[in-house]
Amino acid sequence: MESLKNDGFRPFRSCKWVPSKCNIFMWRAHLNRIPTRQALVRRNIILESTECVFCGDPSESVDHIFTGCELSGYVWNRLCAWIGIPDFFAFSFSDILNLYDNVPAEKKAKKIIVGLVTVTCWCVWKARNAKIFSGFSASKEEIFGEVKSLSFFWLKNRSRFSDLVWDDWCNSPLYML
Repeated sequence: MESLKNDGFRPFRSCKWVPSKCNIFMWRAHLNRIPTRQALVRRNIILESTECVFCGDPSESVDHIFTGCELSGYVWNRLCAWIGIPDFFAFSFSDILNLYDNVPAEKKAKKIIVGLVTVTCWCVWKARNAKIFSGFSASKEEIFGEVKSLSFFWLKNRSRFSDLVWDDWCNSPLYML
């Protein structure tokens, strides 16, 4: 894992096995620099609504999309169950970035967990954008299914874990450790 320094923030941890666009997205989200509806209004862009596209909360912010929204809460709970770690309560995006700190696991497992967190955020953001720009509304299970499949594909093809097996991955993403 590579650290990128941020002024006033804990160093951001990127993941080598996910595409650069996902790491850049996470870094920008950590800095509150992704185009949420709340951020667009702050930049004087006129919108019909500032509501969350998933749950209708009055203000769609980085923290809300990834920690406060019912949809993301469900996806995080499914991820924790899949990884085999206790559910966690995140109140800010920084809490999500620090999820791996509270996991009693080896360094290799923590690197995979950092990647799974990145992929999960990426999939939630993609689902949000698909709903806004294409009118496509993915279910919670479809979003989590995409987390499993994208993370499998990227880890298998972008790391030393080229011998991953889909069925084993679906049962436990840390089985190979």
